[in-house]
Amino acid sequence: AAAAAAVGSTPKRRDGRRGVVRHKVTTPRSAHGCGGAMSAAAASSVSSASAAPSTPRRRDYDALFARGKDGAGCPALFLAPMEGLGDSRLRKALFRSSGGFDEACREFTRVPGSLSQGAKPERFLRSIALNGYDAHELGRKKSEGGDECDASYFPPAPSLLAAQLMGSTPELLERCARFLAEEGGAPRVDLNCGCPANVVTGKGAGSSLLRNPYDVEACVAAVRRGVAGTGAAVSLKMRSGFDDRGLLRENLLAAQAGGAEFVTLHARTRAQGYSGRAQWADIALAVEILDIPVVGNGDVTSPGRAAELVLETGCAGLMVGRGAVQDPLLFRRIAAALGGPDGGAQYRRSVSAMASRRGEPELGGGSREGSHHGYTVNGGGLGTEWWELSREEEAKEVVLFLRRFAAEVFTASDEPAAGKQRRRVRPEAAENFQLGKLKQVCKYLFASNQSLAAHITRVLGTTLADGTPQGLLDDVEDLVMRQWGVPEDVLVDAFSMRTSYADGVAADEKRGRLATRGVGKDIVRL
Repeated sequence: AAAAAAVGSTPKRRDGRRGVVRHKVTTPRSAHGCGGAMSAAAASSVSSASAAPSTPRRRDYDALFARGKDGAGCPALFLAPMEGLGDSRLRKALFRSSGGFDEACREFTRVPGSLSQGAKPERFLRSIALNGYDAHELGRKKSEGGDECDASYFPPAPSLLAAQLMGSTPELLERCARFLAEEGGAPRVDLNCGCPANVVTGKGAGSSLLRNPYDVEACVAAVRRGVAGTGAAVSLKMRSGFDDRGLLRENLLAAQAGGAEFVTLHARTRAQGYSGRAQWADIALAVEILDIPVVGNGDVTSPGRAAELVLETGCAGLMVGRGAVQDPLLFRRIAAALGGPDGGAQYRRSVSAMASRRGEPELGGGSREGSHHGYTVNGGGLGTEWWELSREEEAKEVVLFLRRFAAEVFTASDEPAAGKQRRRVRPEAAENFQLGKLKQVCKYLFASNQSLAAHITRVLGTTLADGTPQGLLDDVEDLVMRQWGVPEDVLVDAFSMRTSYADGVAADEKRGRLATRGVGKDIVRL
C-alpha cells in the first residue's frame, strides 16, 4: 500500500494486471550478484543462467569495483556511450592519446520492435546486432604489412569494448544480446534506458521504458538470458525517470530483479534532457537500496566534482561523457586525485572541507566557485602535489588528442561502414564532414577553457571558403599551445536549447548560460 501510494497510478504488467515492483527483500545474492525479490520471468532467466556451464568472465567487474571500495582508491572509470558525439573516432582518439578510462561502451544499437514480414530472423537480427561492433576496437592497430604498431603509440587496451542495446521487445533483445555475446565477444551488454530523443521514446524504447518498471525488468531479464553461459556481463544505463522521479525506486529494483550486475544512473529525468543540474541524491538512493554496484553519471567535469559525487553518494564507479571531450585529460586527473599512494584520502578531505566552508548542505547541490583541477582552485585550496603535468605539458597532450582524432576523421570519412559497400564520396562532401567533426570537438574543448572560449565563434564559423580541415587543425593546435589554461566546470548542452526541452529549462539555469543566442546559449556554468 505504501509503495502504491508513493507511485500514484500503478503501472500495468505486460499481462495487463496492475501492481508495483516489490520493495527490496534481503536475500542471498546469486552467483551473478543480483539480490532482492524478482518476477517469475526474471527468476527463470537468472536460474537458467546459473545452470549454464561455468564460463570465465571476460572482464572481472567485481575486482574493478572493489578498487575504490570504501574510499580506498580511485573508483572504476567508464567512458559513456554518446550517440552523435562519442563514436569510434572519439573513443580511439582518447584512448590513443590521454586515455585513463577503464572501459568504454559503444553507442546504442537499435533493436526494432518487430520483424518485418518475410524477414529471416537469424540473418536479420545478426546483422543488426553485429553491424559496426568490434570488441577489439581499442586494441592495437596493425600496419598495412600486418605487423603490430609500436606499443608506445598504441598502448594495450584497458579492456574489450562493451556493447549497448536499445529496444523494448524482450524476445528480440535476447537474440541480439546472444549474437553480441557469442559471436561479437562483448565483455558486457548494456541496456539503454536513458535516451531522451523523441524519435526513440516514441517507439517505447530508451527512457520510455522507465514509465513501467515491469518493462524494465522484462527487458533486462531478456538480455540476461541472451548472454547466459558466455562470460559476458549484463548492465543497465538509466535516467532518474521519464517525466519525473516518481518511479525511480521501482525502476532501480526492477533492474536488479531482472539480473543487471550493475546499474549506471544518469541523475536527470528524460524531461530534463541534458539541462539543469544532475540530482546526485538519486544516485545516493540507488546505492542505498541496491545490492549491486552503482555507477554515478552526470556533471562530472573535474576531479573535484568526481570526488564530491563519490563522497556524497558512495557510488562504486563514475561514468563521464561530455566532460571527457571538454577536458581530454579528465580521466587521468581523476585517477591521479582519487588514486595515488594514499588512495586519494587527502584530496577527498580537501574537497569535503571546501564544501563545508561554502556551507553547502549537500555536496551535489548549490553553486560552486572555481574549478577543482590540478594547479588552482580560485588561486589555491587543493594543492598541486597530485598532478604531474605543467601547463605546457598539458597543452601538448591535448594537441596529441586532436591529432589522433583528426587522423581518425581524415582517414575514415571515405571508408564504408561495416557491412556496406564502398561508395564514391565527393571531395567537397568529405571535407565538409571532416570540418564538421573537428568543429564539434572544438566546441566542447573551447567551452570549458576561458582563454580559448574567446575564439570559439570564429573557429565554429569556419567554412571551406576559409580554408581546409587541415588548416583548421593547425590553427586550433596553435591556439591550444599558446592559450591552454585550467578547464572550468561548465556543461555544453546543445540538445536542450534546440528542441522542445528548452521550455523545461529552469530560469536560474538560463541565467547561467553564457548567452541567450549564438554559441553561448549551449554553454552552462556549473
